[in-house]
Formats: sequence, C-alpha cells, structure tokens
Amino acid sequence: MKTEKVIIEVSKDGLFSAFMPSNEYGFGLAGYGETEEEAIEDFYATVSEMKELEEADGRVFPELQFKFEHAVGYAAPKTASPCVAEKPAKYDVEEQ
Repeated sequence: MKTEKVIIEVSKDGLFSAFMPSNEYGFGLAGYGETEEEAIEDFYATVSEMKELEEADGRVFPELQFKFEHAVGYAAPKTASPCVAEKPAKYDVEEQ
C-alpha cells in the first residue's frame, strides 16, 4: 500500500481544500469545505467516487493511504482546529 500526501490549504476567503498533488494515477483527488474537517470528509467522498468510476471502467483503483499535511505558509483562521487526519468511518479507504 502506498502512502500519498494530501495538502490542506485555506483560501483568503476562509474556505478549505484538501488535495493530492500526485498525478501518477491518471486522476485527481480533492475535497472542499467550510472547515478543515469538511474538506477532509469531502476528500474521502471523492476517493470513494473515483474508486467506483475506475472499477466501473474495468481499472483497478490503487491501494492508497493518506497523510494529511498543511500547505507551506498555512495560516488557519482562529476557528480552525489542528490538522485532522482521521478517516471518517463511512469511507472504505485506508489511511495512516
């Protein structure tokens, strides 16, 4: 199982994104939300959706786990919590 880095950023308007910068798989993975936790949950929803799409097209979705990191210069709003890296229970994807 390969570990992929997922970058968490917050935009100037306070919205969060979580994205996997690797492009070696032929697809991108990203999630968005009003909080860091929402962005991570949306990221996992995207992973689940991409897994379904790949399998429907006869391709094997790679076995991945994810390590969440804040972007360089990450300046979270005062309401943000520390980086959350727990996988929401409803998603069937491994994580470190």
